[in-house]
Amino acid sequence: MHFYVPRTAESAILRLRRLIIGSCCVFCNRKSGLDRDICCACEQLLMPRIVRKSRNRVNYLCGLCGDEQTEYCSPQEFHDISNGQALSAQGFFCQQCQNTNTLFVRLLAPYRYEFPLDSIIKKLKYGKQRLLGRVLGSLLASFAKTQADLPQMIVAVPMHPSRQLGRGYNQADDIARWCAKDLGIPYRSRAASRIFDTGSMAGLSKSARQLRILGAFSAAEEVHGKRVAIVDDVLTTGATARELARELYDTGALSVELWVLARTSSAR
Repeated sequence: MHFYVPRTAESAILRLRRLIIGSCCVFCNRKSGLDRDICCACEQLLMPRIVRKSRNRVNYLCGLCGDEQTEYCSPQEFHDISNGQALSAQGFFCQQCQNTNTLFVRLLAPYRYEFPLDSIIKKLKYGKQRLLGRVLGSLLASFAKTQADLPQMIVAVPMHPSRQLGRGYNQADDIARWCAKDLGIPYRSRAASRIFDTGSMAGLSKSARQLRILGAFSAAEEVHGKRVAIVDDVLTTGATARELARELYDTGALSVELWVLARTSSAR
């Protein structure tokens, strides 16, 4: 897949702007200085994060069930959580979900799927604003850099070819490519494929999604013996990612992680 190519006039303006001031923010057009098309001020507006602090209290969304959780902790413990050091399979899950078996050795989700990030993801997904793929990919990479033992390979949740042909691209593919580039980890666009079209699963229950997605993916032999991270834009029920993880494990992957930009709340 090719990245977004602006119209001739837009492309010329972007090239000229980068020659004069370097990387510029796609939101406010000011110099970003981050080489990822977003300035520090606009990045701070991409709230709310998955973790919120209020004095000695921390609120976060459970990675598995999406329920809002509240914990009381010391300043050092909050520092570790807010910097991603505790957002592992134990620190990111609620007490109930910690006792639930999961296919993912690690789950990363830096943001809540709320305004303004939800509108930005929709612009990438449905509005053909593919320049945002670089921004979102770099944001995910920044969060991943706080983690130890990064995977050996990144794959995106694939679309069925007919649906991708209709849209023209896969937004998860764009995010994964830029994320992998920032991290220096190989991205394998053909390591996973969707072998039948499941259609839209918006509005379906968790169990209905799981039944519809069953057997939908195929994985290539190149994942054998590798530690793999699955990249997607939003985590809702997790049915799609779990089915892809099963296929990766069946093909010989050593471990599977799930990296998403945003987690939806179970209250939505």
